[in-house]
Amino acid sequence: MEIAKTLGARIKQARLMAGLNTQAALLARIPEWKPSRLGNYEAGISQPGPDDVMRIARATDVSPCWLMFGHGPIRPNARDLQAIRHQNLVHVVEEREGRRGAVARLARALGMKRPDLLKHVENPFLPIEDDLARRFEKAIKVTEGWMDEQHIEHDPLCASFPEDLRELMMLYSSQPVEKRRKLLEVMRVLAE
Repeated sequence: MEIAKTLGARIKQARLMAGLNTQAALLARIPEWKPSRLGNYEAGISQPGPDDVMRIARATDVSPCWLMFGHGPIRPNARDLQAIRHQNLVHVVEEREGRRGAVARLARALGMKRPDLLKHVENPFLPIEDDLARRFEKAIKVTEGWMDEQHIEHDPLCASFPEDLRELMMLYSSQPVEKRRKLLEVMRVLAE
């Protein structure tokens, strides 16, 4: 169930990054789905299969690999630095939530109040500028640039899939649209 929740959070993030503020707006791009289907995916009640992940990725213009595993470029052809920083911030804050006062101490180390830090967690579009990213890295004692990189080890969904499937998804998501079509054609021929 934890994997479905992690994937559901990425589905919601992809929807919001696409400027689709409601589930209904995304469903307008996937008209064959009932509202409960997307609602269950975003809530982590059920987990989409690869075909549904592909539909969501196309409808929100994100990489299917990132959507499925949380790894690789978020956009099919470019990195979305804000989304990566947000994902890392959310991971670190969630990791500290179980420890008494840890989130408040992190906020103080960043020179902000706890509610202001939580606003960044709740809003993937609230900018995490370079200055804040560097202060965050110092506060959690990681190397400079850590906030700008995706960290596969934090995503249980990615770890649950076989290595060859993860590699295939990475290869697929890093290709331009035309090469992706060709790769799918090759895979369909091999599947026959």
